[in-house]
Amino acid sequence: FDNLNGYIVDKHSTGGIGDKVSLILGPILAACGCYVPMIVGRMLAHTGGTLDKLESIEGYNGLLELKKFKKIVKEVGISVIGQTSEICPADGKIYDLRGRTNTVSSLPLICGSIMSKKIAEGINGLVLDIKTGNGAFIKKSLEAQNLGNLLKEIGKKFDVDVKFIESNMDQPLGKYAGLLCEIKESIDCLNGKGDNDLMNVTFKLAEEALSLANIKNKKLLILKVIEDGSALEILKKMIYLHGGNFSNTNHNYKYYKTIKSSTKGLFKYINMVKIGETVNFLTITNGKTDINAGIKFYKKNNQSVDKNDYIMKIFSNSKKNINIANKMIQDTYNII
Repeated sequence: FDNLNGYIVDKHSTGGIGDKVSLILGPILAACGCYVPMIVGRMLAHTGGTLDKLESIEGYNGLLELKKFKKIVKEVGISVIGQTSEICPADGKIYDLRGRTNTVSSLPLICGSIMSKKIAEGINGLVLDIKTGNGAFIKKSLEAQNLGNLLKEIGKKFDVDVKFIESNMDQPLGKYAGLLCEIKESIDCLNGKGDNDLMNVTFKLAEEALSLANIKNKKLLILKVIEDGSALEILKKMIYLHGGNFSNTNHNYKYYKTIKSSTKGLFKYINMVKIGETVNFLTITNGKTDINAGIKFYKKNNQSVDKNDYIMKIFSNSKKNINIANKMIQDTYNII
Protein backbone atom coordinates (compact mmCIF):
# COMPACT_ATOMS: atom_id res chain seq x y z
CA PHE A 1 0.00 0.00 0.00
CA ASP A 2 1.31 3.44 -0.96
CA ASN A 3 0.34 6.82 0.50
CA LEU A 4 -1.88 5.49 3.26
CA ASN A 5 -2.02 7.98 6.10
CA GLY A 6 -2.73 5.49 8.86
CA TYR A 7 -1.86 2.19 10.51
CA ILE A 8 -2.55 -0.97 8.47
CA VAL A 9 -3.98 -3.70 10.69
CA ASP A 10 -6.01 -6.89 10.42
CA LYS A 11 -7.64 -9.45 12.66
CA HIS A 12 -7.96 -13.21 12.48
CA SER A 13 -9.96 -15.75 14.45
CA THR A 14 -9.21 -19.47 14.64
CA GLY A 15 -12.92 -20.06 14.00
CA GLY A 16 -16.11 -20.54 15.94
CA ILE A 17 -19.88 -20.84 15.86
CA GLY A 18 -21.72 -17.54 15.45
CA ASP A 19 -18.36 -15.74 15.23
CA LYS A 20 -19.14 -12.61 13.21
CA VAL A 21 -16.53 -10.46 14.99
CA SER A 22 -14.62 -9.59 11.77
CA LEU A 23 -17.76 -8.05 10.30
CA ILE A 24 -18.15 -5.75 13.32
CA LEU A 25 -14.53 -5.11 14.25
CA GLY A 26 -13.25 -4.26 10.74
CA PRO A 27 -15.56 -1.26 10.23
CA ILE A 28 -14.92 -0.08 13.82
CA LEU A 29 -11.13 -0.04 13.22
CA ALA A 30 -11.57 1.72 9.87
CA ALA A 31 -13.80 4.35 11.53
CA CYS A 32 -11.05 4.84 14.15
CA GLY A 33 -8.56 5.78 11.42
CA CYS A 34 -6.93 2.41 10.64
CA TYR A 35 -6.76 0.65 7.28
CA VAL A 36 -8.03 -2.93 7.24
CA PRO A 37 -7.20 -5.10 4.20
CA MET A 38 -8.85 -8.39 5.17
CA ILE A 39 -8.46 -11.74 3.41
CA VAL A 40 -10.84 -14.29 4.93
CA GLY A 41 -11.77 -17.95 4.50
CA ARG A 42 -14.84 -20.03 3.85
CA MET A 43 -16.59 -22.60 6.03
CA LEU A 44 -14.04 -25.04 7.44
CA ALA A 45 -15.05 -28.25 9.27
CA HIS A 46 -17.67 -27.22 11.88
CA THR A 47 -16.95 -23.45 11.75
CA GLY A 48 -18.58 -20.83 9.56
CA GLY A 49 -16.77 -18.73 6.92
CA THR A 50 -16.73 -14.92 6.85
CA LEU A 51 -16.63 -14.93 3.05
CA ASP A 52 -19.74 -17.16 2.84
CA LYS A 53 -21.56 -14.73 5.15
CA LEU A 54 -20.65 -11.67 3.08
CA GLU A 55 -21.57 -13.43 -0.16
CA SER A 56 -25.08 -13.98 1.25
CA ILE A 57 -25.58 -10.25 0.57
CA GLU A 58 -27.08 -9.87 -2.90
CA GLY A 59 -24.34 -8.95 -5.41
CA TYR A 60 -21.38 -8.96 -2.96
CA ASN A 61 -18.20 -9.88 -4.80
CA GLY A 62 -15.58 -11.25 -2.42
CA LEU A 63 -13.12 -12.22 -5.16
CA LEU A 64 -11.90 -8.84 -6.37
CA GLU A 65 -8.84 -8.08 -8.47
CA LEU A 66 -5.89 -6.86 -6.42
CA LYS A 67 -6.08 -3.34 -7.90
CA LYS A 68 -9.73 -2.92 -6.87
CA PHE A 69 -9.09 -4.42 -3.42
CA LYS A 70 -6.36 -1.84 -2.77
CA LYS A 71 -8.54 1.00 -4.11
CA ILE A 72 -11.43 0.14 -1.73
CA VAL A 73 -9.06 -0.13 1.26
CA LYS A 74 -7.68 3.33 0.45
CA GLU A 75 -11.12 4.86 -0.20
CA VAL A 76 -13.21 3.32 2.60
CA GLY A 77 -10.63 2.00 5.08
CA ILE A 78 -11.61 -1.66 4.73
CA SER A 79 -12.14 -4.34 2.11
CA VAL A 80 -12.93 -8.00 2.83
CA ILE A 81 -12.15 -10.62 0.21
CA GLY A 82 -11.23 -14.31 -0.09
CA GLN A 83 -8.21 -16.00 -1.63
CA THR A 84 -8.05 -15.48 -5.42
CA SER A 85 -5.75 -16.53 -8.27
CA GLU A 86 -3.89 -13.23 -7.64
CA ILE A 87 -3.92 -13.17 -3.84
CA CYS A 88 -2.88 -16.22 -1.77
CA PRO A 89 -3.80 -18.84 -4.43
CA ALA A 90 -1.82 -21.58 -2.66
CA ASP A 91 -3.62 -20.97 0.63
CA GLY A 92 -6.97 -21.31 -1.16
CA LYS A 93 -6.00 -24.83 -2.27
CA ILE A 94 -4.39 -25.88 1.04
CA TYR A 95 -7.37 -24.45 2.99
CA ASP A 96 -9.67 -26.73 1.00
CA LEU A 97 -7.36 -29.73 1.50
CA ARG A 98 -7.26 -29.22 5.27
CA GLY A 99 -11.02 -29.71 5.37
CA ARG A 100 -10.82 -32.86 3.23
CA THR A 101 -7.88 -34.44 5.05
CA ASN A 102 -8.98 -33.77 8.66
CA THR A 103 -5.90 -31.60 9.32
CA VAL A 104 -7.78 -28.40 10.26
CA SER A 105 -6.32 -28.37 13.79
CA SER A 106 -2.68 -28.90 12.73
CA LEU A 107 -0.70 -26.01 14.32
CA PRO A 108 1.87 -25.66 11.48
CA LEU A 109 -0.94 -25.59 8.89
CA ILE A 110 -2.92 -23.07 10.98
CA CYS A 111 0.18 -20.85 11.18
CA GLY A 112 0.92 -21.16 7.47
CA SER A 113 -2.66 -20.38 6.50
CA ILE A 114 -3.10 -17.37 8.80
CA MET A 115 0.28 -15.75 8.31
CA SER A 116 0.60 -16.29 4.53
CA LYS A 117 -2.64 -14.33 4.04
CA LYS A 118 -1.83 -11.65 6.59
CA ILE A 119 1.77 -11.01 5.45
CA ALA A 120 0.56 -10.85 1.82
CA GLU A 121 -1.84 -8.04 2.83
CA GLY A 122 1.07 -5.73 3.62
CA ILE A 123 -0.09 -4.99 7.18
CA ASN A 124 1.82 -3.39 10.07
CA GLY A 125 -0.08 -5.19 12.82
CA LEU A 126 -2.32 -8.19 13.45
CA VAL A 127 -4.66 -9.07 16.31
CA LEU A 128 -5.61 -12.70 16.80
CA ASP A 129 -8.61 -14.25 18.50
CA ILE A 130 -7.58 -17.77 19.52
CA LYS A 131 -10.65 -19.78 20.49
CA THR A 132 -10.57 -22.53 23.09
CA GLY A 133 -13.22 -24.88 24.43
CA ASN A 134 -15.47 -27.64 23.09
CA GLY A 135 -16.45 -25.67 19.97
CA ALA A 136 -12.87 -24.74 19.01
CA PHE A 137 -10.15 -26.51 17.03
CA ILE A 138 -7.85 -25.78 19.98
CA LYS A 139 -9.29 -27.20 23.18
CA LYS A 140 -6.85 -26.10 25.88
CA SER A 141 -5.40 -22.78 27.00
CA LEU A 142 -1.78 -24.01 26.92
CA GLU A 143 -2.13 -24.99 23.25
CA ALA A 144 -3.67 -21.57 22.51
CA GLN A 145 -0.71 -19.83 24.18
CA ASN A 146 1.72 -21.97 22.14
CA LEU A 147 -0.07 -21.07 18.90
CA GLY A 148 -0.20 -17.37 19.81
CA ASN A 149 3.52 -17.28 20.58
CA LEU A 150 4.36 -19.16 17.38
CA LEU A 151 2.32 -16.65 15.33
CA LYS A 152 4.06 -13.76 17.11
CA GLU A 153 7.46 -15.26 16.20
CA ILE A 154 6.47 -15.56 12.54
CA GLY A 155 5.14 -11.99 12.60
CA LYS A 156 8.48 -10.74 13.99
CA LYS A 157 10.37 -12.27 11.06
CA PHE A 158 8.14 -10.35 8.62
CA ASP A 159 7.91 -7.04 10.54
CA VAL A 160 4.30 -7.58 11.55
CA ASP A 161 3.44 -6.80 15.19
CA VAL A 162 1.17 -9.55 16.51
CA LYS A 163 -1.03 -9.53 19.61
CA PHE A 164 -3.43 -12.27 20.60
CA ILE A 165 -6.30 -12.83 22.97
CA GLU A 166 -7.85 -16.10 24.04
CA SER A 167 -11.65 -16.36 23.98
CA ASN A 168 -14.09 -19.10 24.86
CA MET A 169 -16.05 -21.21 22.38
CA ASP A 170 -18.07 -23.33 24.83
CA GLN A 171 -21.22 -21.59 23.56
CA PRO A 172 -22.29 -19.78 20.38
CA LEU A 173 -21.11 -16.19 20.07
CA GLY A 174 -24.05 -13.80 19.98
CA LYS A 175 -27.61 -14.80 19.10
CA TYR A 176 -27.34 -16.28 15.60
CA ALA A 177 -25.29 -18.71 13.53
CA GLY A 178 -25.80 -18.96 9.78
CA LEU A 179 -25.25 -16.63 6.82
CA LEU A 180 -27.57 -13.66 6.31
CA CYS A 181 -28.76 -13.85 9.94
CA GLU A 182 -25.17 -13.14 11.05
CA ILE A 183 -24.94 -10.16 8.67
CA LYS A 184 -28.16 -8.83 10.20
CA GLU A 185 -26.80 -9.36 13.72
CA SER A 186 -23.54 -7.57 12.80
CA ILE A 187 -25.54 -4.56 11.60
CA ASP A 188 -27.47 -4.60 14.91
CA CYS A 189 -24.13 -4.62 16.78
CA LEU A 190 -22.92 -1.57 14.83
CA ASN A 191 -26.22 0.06 15.78
CA GLY A 192 -25.30 -0.48 19.44
CA LYS A 193 -27.57 -3.49 19.97
CA GLY A 194 -25.05 -6.35 20.33
CA ASP A 195 -25.03 -9.17 22.87
CA ASN A 196 -22.52 -8.70 25.72
CA ASP A 197 -20.44 -11.82 24.95
CA LEU A 198 -20.04 -10.82 21.30
CA MET A 199 -19.27 -7.16 22.01
CA ASN A 200 -16.79 -8.05 24.80
CA VAL A 201 -14.63 -10.03 22.33
CA THR A 202 -15.00 -7.29 19.68
CA PHE A 203 -14.02 -4.49 22.11
CA LYS A 204 -11.08 -6.46 23.49
CA LEU A 205 -9.68 -7.00 19.97
CA ALA A 206 -10.40 -3.40 18.98
CA GLU A 207 -8.43 -2.10 21.98
CA GLU A 208 -5.49 -4.40 21.16
CA ALA A 209 -5.48 -3.24 17.53
CA LEU A 210 -5.70 0.46 18.44
CA SER A 211 -2.89 0.07 20.96
CA LEU A 212 -0.71 -1.38 18.16
CA ALA A 213 -1.62 1.72 16.11
CA ASN A 214 -0.70 4.01 19.07
CA ILE A 215 -4.19 5.52 19.06
CA LYS A 216 -5.15 7.18 22.34
CA ASN A 217 -8.49 7.10 24.25
CA LYS A 218 -9.26 3.71 22.73
CA LYS A 219 -12.46 2.86 24.64
CA LEU A 220 -14.03 6.27 24.08
CA LEU A 221 -13.19 6.21 20.38
CA ILE A 222 -14.66 2.71 19.89
CA LEU A 223 -17.91 3.76 21.59
CA LYS A 224 -18.01 7.02 19.62
CA VAL A 225 -17.78 5.38 16.17
CA ILE A 226 -20.65 3.05 17.09
CA GLU A 227 -22.79 5.80 18.61
CA ASP A 228 -22.31 8.29 15.76
CA GLY A 229 -22.96 5.61 13.10
CA SER A 230 -19.61 6.09 11.32
CA ALA A 231 -18.59 2.39 11.68
CA LEU A 232 -21.91 1.25 10.19
CA GLU A 233 -21.54 3.80 7.38
CA ILE A 234 -18.15 2.29 6.51
CA LEU A 235 -19.66 -1.22 6.36
CA LYS A 236 -22.40 0.08 4.03
CA LYS A 237 -19.85 1.79 1.75
CA MET A 238 -17.65 -1.32 1.60
CA ILE A 239 -20.62 -3.55 0.69
CA TYR A 240 -21.69 -1.07 -2.01
CA LEU A 241 -18.19 -0.89 -3.57
CA HIS A 242 -18.06 -4.71 -3.60
CA GLY A 243 -21.28 -4.69 -5.68
CA GLY A 244 -23.51 -5.63 -2.74
CA ASN A 245 -27.02 -4.41 -2.06
CA PHE A 246 -27.04 -3.30 1.58
CA SER A 247 -30.74 -2.42 1.49
CA ASN A 248 -31.52 -6.07 0.77
CA THR A 249 -30.03 -7.61 3.90
CA ASN A 250 -33.41 -8.55 5.32
CA HIS A 251 -33.51 -12.04 6.76
CA ASN A 252 -36.44 -14.14 5.48
CA TYR A 253 -37.14 -17.87 5.65
CA LYS A 254 -40.11 -20.14 4.82
CA TYR A 255 -39.97 -22.68 7.64
CA TYR A 256 -38.82 -22.82 11.22
CA LYS A 257 -38.90 -25.12 14.23
CA THR A 258 -38.65 -23.92 17.82
CA ILE A 259 -36.95 -26.18 20.36
CA LYS A 260 -38.30 -25.78 23.90
CA SER A 261 -37.05 -26.92 27.28
CA SER A 262 -38.65 -30.16 28.50
CA THR A 263 -37.63 -29.51 32.09
CA LYS A 264 -36.50 -26.87 34.58
CA GLY A 265 -32.84 -26.35 35.54
CA LEU A 266 -29.49 -24.90 34.49
CA PHE A 267 -28.72 -24.81 30.77
CA LYS A 268 -25.39 -25.90 29.24
CA TYR A 269 -24.12 -26.51 25.69
CA ILE A 270 -22.22 -29.81 25.63
CA ASN A 271 -21.44 -30.39 21.95
CA MET A 272 -20.63 -27.20 20.08
CA VAL A 273 -18.98 -29.06 17.22
CA LYS A 274 -22.31 -30.76 16.46
CA ILE A 275 -24.09 -27.40 16.57
CA GLY A 276 -21.57 -25.99 14.08
CA GLU A 277 -22.02 -29.00 11.80
CA THR A 278 -25.81 -28.55 11.97
CA VAL A 279 -25.54 -24.86 11.02
CA ASN A 280 -23.25 -25.70 8.09
CA PHE A 281 -25.61 -28.49 6.97
CA LEU A 282 -28.53 -26.03 6.99
CA THR A 283 -26.70 -23.28 5.11
CA ILE A 284 -24.78 -25.29 2.50
CA THR A 285 -26.31 -28.69 1.63
CA ASN A 286 -24.99 -30.77 -1.29
CA GLY A 287 -23.37 -27.70 -2.80
CA LYS A 288 -26.60 -25.64 -2.57
CA THR A 289 -26.56 -22.53 -0.40
CA ASP A 290 -29.54 -21.37 1.64
CA ILE A 291 -28.57 -17.84 2.69
CA ASN A 292 -31.60 -17.56 5.01
CA ALA A 293 -30.94 -20.77 6.97
CA GLY A 294 -29.40 -20.94 10.42
CA ILE A 295 -30.12 -21.17 14.14
CA LYS A 296 -31.13 -18.60 16.74
CA PHE A 297 -29.90 -19.27 20.30
CA TYR A 298 -32.00 -18.08 23.22
CA LYS A 299 -29.87 -19.34 26.11
CA LYS A 300 -26.33 -18.94 27.40
CA ASN A 301 -24.37 -21.43 29.54
CA ASN A 302 -25.42 -21.68 33.20
CA GLN A 303 -28.61 -19.71 32.60
CA SER A 304 -31.66 -20.97 34.48
CA VAL A 305 -34.53 -22.24 32.32
CA ASP A 306 -38.14 -23.13 33.03
CA LYS A 307 -40.13 -25.86 31.33
CA ASN A 308 -41.24 -24.80 27.80
CA ASP A 309 -38.69 -21.96 27.61
CA TYR A 310 -37.36 -21.32 24.10
CA ILE A 311 -33.87 -22.78 23.66
CA MET A 312 -33.23 -22.58 19.92
CA LYS A 313 -35.02 -21.80 16.68
CA ILE A 314 -33.97 -23.62 13.49
CA PHE A 315 -34.91 -21.86 10.26
CA SER A 316 -34.56 -22.78 6.58
CA ASN A 317 -36.24 -22.67 3.19
CA SER A 318 -36.35 -26.50 3.27
CA LYS A 319 -38.74 -28.36 5.59
CA LYS A 320 -36.74 -31.56 5.10
CA ASN A 321 -33.49 -29.87 6.21
CA ILE A 322 -35.20 -28.53 9.33
CA ASN A 323 -36.32 -32.04 10.32
CA ILE A 324 -32.80 -33.43 9.78
CA ALA A 325 -31.23 -30.50 11.69
CA ASN A 326 -33.69 -31.00 14.55
CA LYS A 327 -32.45 -34.60 14.97
CA MET A 328 -28.80 -33.52 14.68
CA ILE A 329 -29.12 -30.92 17.42
CA GLN A 330 -30.94 -33.00 20.05
CA ASP A 331 -27.94 -34.09 22.15
CA THR A 332 -25.97 -30.83 21.98
CA TYR A 333 -27.16 -29.38 25.29
CA ASN A 334 -28.05 -30.37 28.85
CA ILE A 335 -30.46 -29.01 31.42
CA ILE A 336 -29.45 -30.11 34.92
